[in-house]
Amino acid sequence: MPKAAPRYRDFDDDEPASGAVSGALAVLRRRPIDTLAAALAVACTVMTLVNALVLQQGRHPSPFFGEAAPPAPLRSELVSQIQSALADIGYYDGAVDGLMGARTAAAIRSFEQAQRLDPTGQASDRVLAAALVAPKRKAEAAPAGPVALPPATPVAAAPATTGSTGIPVPKLMAVQRALAKLGYGPVTIDGKLGAETRAALQSFERDRKMPETGEPTPPVLRSLQAMTGTPLQ
Repeated sequence: MPKAAPRYRDFDDDEPASGAVSGALAVLRRRPIDTLAAALAVACTVMTLVNALVLQQGRHPSPFFGEAAPPAPLRSELVSQIQSALADIGYYDGAVDGLMGARTAAAIRSFEQAQRLDPTGQASDRVLAAALVAPKRKAEAAPAGPVALPPATPVAAAPATTGSTGIPVPKLMAVQRALAKLGYGPVTIDGKLGAETRAALQSFERDRKMPETGEPTPPVLRSLQAMTGTPLQ
């Protein structure tokens, strides 16, 4: 019995696709590990992109695409002028940088309260105009403390006196020396108006025809000074 002739399959337009699949299968059979690693790498890349672009709800801490930096704070010439004016009159002690911060707002509010304005704490032309003509801020009064008294002026002690005439002791001793020198004694030179001194004064007064008082009166002193020729000191 004759063999049947082999049947050949007609190739159509799908031949290239079949050839690619056959080639891929052939590579898979020859290098299965490399093919599996490549497939896993592709899968990981796809999952990462899906997670970053689709599944993330908020801003990623390390985004793939750069984001614009936040705009720098705007500096205001009006704020700068207000800061300078308030610093000149003692209401602001910060930097004159034109930035409207908490310190500047507090300074404006304090100035407005002192000037009986509405305390807005906002920079405005009205605040600048008032600050340019306002007087300097008065320093707060220091708490009252104990008042220091000037040192007391020492009072010179009055010279010691004795007798009813209030004659100083040194002068009475001079009188005693004069009486003893003139022979009216005995007289003790002690600056005390005792019995001996009184008796000597009475004797002197008697000889001079003077009232006998026993006191170193001014007439007695003048007479003793005249007779001794020296001042009674």
